[in-house]
Formats: sequence, C-alpha cells, structure tokens
Amino acid sequence: MGAVRDRRRAVPPVLVVTGVPEPATYPFIALSAVLQGAYGVALARAYQVGDLSVAYPVARGVSPLLTSVGGAVLLADPLPPAGYLGVLLTCAGLLWIASRGGRARGLGWALTTGVLISGYTLSDTAGVRAGQDTLRYTAALFVASAVVLSVVVLARRPPGLIAASLRRTPGAHLLNALCAGVAYGLVLVALKAAPVAYVATLRELSVVFGVLGGWLLLHEPFGGARTAGAVAVAAGIAVLMAAAIG
Repeated sequence: MGAVRDRRRAVPPVLVVTGVPEPATYPFIALSAVLQGAYGVALARAYQVGDLSVAYPVARGVSPLLTSVGGAVLLADPLPPAGYLGVLLTCAGLLWIASRGGRARGLGWALTTGVLISGYTLSDTAGVRAGQDTLRYTAALFVASAVVLSVVVLARRPPGLIAASLRRTPGAHLLNALCAGVAYGLVLVALKAAPVAYVATLRELSVVFGVLGGWLLLHEPFGGARTAGAVAVAAGIAVLMAAAIG
C-alpha cells in the first residue's frame, strides 16, 4: 500500500486525477513536447523580428497544407479532391491576409513555425489515436510540454524577469494558460475522431477572428484586401465542410 502511495506522489497532481496514459502514447507525447518547445522559440523569434500581422497568418497558413499532406502520407488520413481544394483556398486566404500586413521580416521564422505546428499536430493525432482516453493523453502532454517550455524559457530569460512578469500580471498568465489548455484539449478530442486535415484547417479560423477583433475592437485597418482574404478563408472552410458531408 505504501509503495502505491509513493508512486502516486511521484506523478504530477493533474495525472493523479486523470491517470497516466497508455505506454503506446509516450513516444508521441515526448515528440510533441519537444516540437512545441521549438515552436515557442520560433514563434517568439518571428514576433521579435517581424510583424504580428504577417508572422501569425503565415505560420497558420502554411500549417494546414503541410498537415493535410502529412496526414495522407503518414497517417493514411486522406481527403477527397474537394477537401484539398478547401484547404488550398483557406491557406491562400490566410497568406493573402499576411501579405497585406506589415514588414516581411521574420518570414523564415514564421514558415518554420508553420512546419513545427504541422509536426506536433501530426504527432498528437497519432498519439491520441494510439490511446484509449483523450483526457489522460491531454493531461500528460500538458505536463511534458510545460517541462520542456520551462527549460526553454529559463535558458532564454533570467528567472528574475520571469518572476517579475508573473507578479505584474498573474491574471493574464492564468487566463492564457486556461484558454490554451481548453482550446488544445478540444483539438485533441476532434483529432481522435475526424481527419487531421479538417481539424487543422478549421483551427485557422482563429486568424480571421483575430483580424476581425483587431478591426472592431482595436480599430486597426481592415480594408478590401484583407476582406478578400477573409472571404477566401470562409470559402475554403465551406468547401471543406461540404466535402466532409458529401
């Protein structure tokens, strides 16, 4: 009995509640955590040297296309021809929005970010399907990712600077973590049941919502060019959903 309690103490608290995932998922959790650590570095670098309005849509625009091809080749998860047309329309719309943004500096980092998003999405798709319980996989992934990202952040920033940021805006940090956890948990639930290309493409609606939020709430310029990009994204999603239903 004491040995059981000792083992439970060695497990992070969230995994005490959910239980640990199946051993078959461990390689995918480890790979995804490493890729997400690299993704954090690449995205931060893209934001540091370039503009948000370019870096984010480019990263998100490249990812669905790569994920769709990777899903077909690596996971035997193909789309009908109309589905690929929807993916292409969505990617084209996102990249068009990016081209109407600011400086193109940091484009290489943004493209690298898109490749890494595709990589961890494919890894998590394989991992969540290899296990029986999405909640256990999600909890273990968040623990592993937190460890990797903590090492990355501590290697790049002084601990005092991190502590000061946490003291200054604790609510923002907590809300961000909560939103990120719930959002990606829902993605993993969808990946277990739906083709990865559908899920990866639908995720990128966030770019359009972000641009619309900047226009409506922050009074940033939207313009005809960005409107055309948003229409292309919406058309791509509509074609993709039509292909899924058909």
